[in-house]
Amino acid sequence: MSLPLMPVPGYADFSLRKGGAPFRTGSPFDTQMLAQFRLTGDVSPLFPYINAVADSPSLLEKPRFIRFVLDGVCCGLYPDHGIAGAFAGRDQALGFLDRLLAFLNDLCHRRDELQPNYKRWNPVPMLDIFRLLPRTNCRRCGYPSCLAFAAALSRQRTAPERCPGFLAPIATQAVYPVHDKSGNLVTTVTLELDPAPPERKAAAAIAPSPRKAAVRGNAYLAAPLTGRELEVLRLLVQGATNGEISSSLKISRHTVKSHVINIFNKLGVNDRTQAAVLALRHDLA
Repeated sequence: MSLPLMPVPGYADFSLRKGGAPFRTGSPFDTQMLAQFRLTGDVSPLFPYINAVADSPSLLEKPRFIRFVLDGVCCGLYPDHGIAGAFAGRDQALGFLDRLLAFLNDLCHRRDELQPNYKRWNPVPMLDIFRLLPRTNCRRCGYPSCLAFAAALSRQRTAPERCPGFLAPIATQAVYPVHDKSGNLVTTVTLELDPAPPERKAAAAIAPSPRKAAVRGNAYLAAPLTGRELEVLRLLVQGATNGEISSSLKISRHTVKSHVINIFNKLGVNDRTQAAVLALRHDLA
C-alpha cells in the first residue's frame, strides 16, 4: 500500500551555540558547537521511520521528539525544529544539515517500503535503577561500578541481563500497534504477560581501561583534577562514603572532604550524584 508523500522539508533560522563548561578553552568539548534550526514542515510523521532505520534512536510521545545518530552526529528533532551536534564550525554544521535533509527526504519517498517502529522510549531515572542492583561493584556487567551500569541502562545502552544480580521482574507487558488503512498508528493495545524465568547471560564485554580514559577526560578540564582527586572521584563513583574513601586511600576524613570539595568546584557540580554522572559521561572515572 502506497502512502501519500509528505512535503519535502527544508530549514530556516539556523544558528550555532557554543558550550563546553567546565572544560578548558581549546579542548574538543569546548570548541565544538551545537546547531539549532527551524524546519519548514512538520516532520513528526517520519519519526516512526527514523526510529526504524537510524542508529541509537529514542522516540518520545510527550513532547513529540526523536533523538538519533546520523553519520556519527547526535540529532534531536521536534515536529518543526531541531538541534544537532557537535561541530567544529559553521561550514561543517551546514554540510551536515544538507545531509540530514537528504536523509529525511529519502524517508519521505520510501515510507511505503519501510516498516515503521512505534516503540517509545520511556527513560527510568538512574537512581531508581540503582535501587534494583546488588551494589557490589563486581564489574561482571563490563562496567566499573553498579552506578555506571545504572547510568548506561537508563540511557538504554545495556540490558538488565548483563547484571548477574539484577532482580527478576514480577510482570511484563507487550504493546501492540493498531493502524488505520493508511498505515498510521491509531492506538495501542497492551497485554500483560507472565514473565519467563530470566536467562542470565555471561557478560563477555571487555570494558575499556578506566585509568587511560580518565587521563584523556581529565586533560580537557579547565582545572584538571590531581591524581589524588581522580582516585577520590573513582571511589565516589563507586558509591563509597568519605569514611570508606579515607580507609581505602589511607588519608584522613578531613583530607577526603577537602578533595571532594575541590572536585565539585572543578567539575561545576553541587553533589556526589552530579559528580558521578559527569565523571561517567566524560570517562573521568
